[in-house]
Amino acid sequence: MSEQPELLDESVMAMVAARDLPDGAIVNLGLGLPLALSDYIPPDREVLFHSEQGIVGFGARVFDPAEMDPLLMNAGGEPVASAPGMSYMSHDESFAMIRGGHIDVTVLGALQVDAQGNLANAQIPGKPAPGLGGGQDLATCAKQVLVVMRHVAPNGDPKIVERCDMVLTALGCVDRVVTDVGLFEIADGRVTLLEYAPGWTVDQIQAITGAELAVAEDVREIVLI
Repeated sequence: MSEQPELLDESVMAMVAARDLPDGAIVNLGLGLPLALSDYIPPDREVLFHSEQGIVGFGARVFDPAEMDPLLMNAGGEPVASAPGMSYMSHDESFAMIRGGHIDVTVLGALQVDAQGNLANAQIPGKPAPGLGGGQDLATCAKQVLVVMRHVAPNGDPKIVERCDMVLTALGCVDRVVTDVGLFEIADGRVTLLEYAPGWTVDQIQAITGAELAVAEDVREIVLI
């Protein structure tokens, strides 16, 4: 059996996801892999990152303790930088932005995504379920939902499937998925491969995917520009 090609690392996955965020968009980043996107916005593009804690317009994550503001954090509790024009608001106003449909893109992690665009990201079978937080609100009310996740679970099960069998967070909400093997679009009940990681073939990606893949006519190897 041939050796599996190299998987994209978390930073490259974040770059791929950040690459296509529209200029001027209001973008919410969910827990886990999505939090890294704020580190990779091109300098000539303005993206207003929104956090349920009550911040709009924050910058990249901060790793130097001397530069950290303990009151300025993303959804995962990681310190982030301030940015020109950044705004603060109350927690209820922050959720009013979400529920009012003012989030252009929400970037979420997932346990499963299926060919109908259904999202499961709240409860791992057999483990206690944490609070849902804002996941249902974001997935339902954002104008576009982008998922960033590993392509397979730690046990080897595919995370892109024909039909989710985990507890659903929201129905028919996912538009695109970035994994460590490619970029996918979900529409009209099918999963379409748009871009693939270097060294991977369509057959290799299909072998670790639980839904039948369509392939875009202009499918290409992932580029970051």
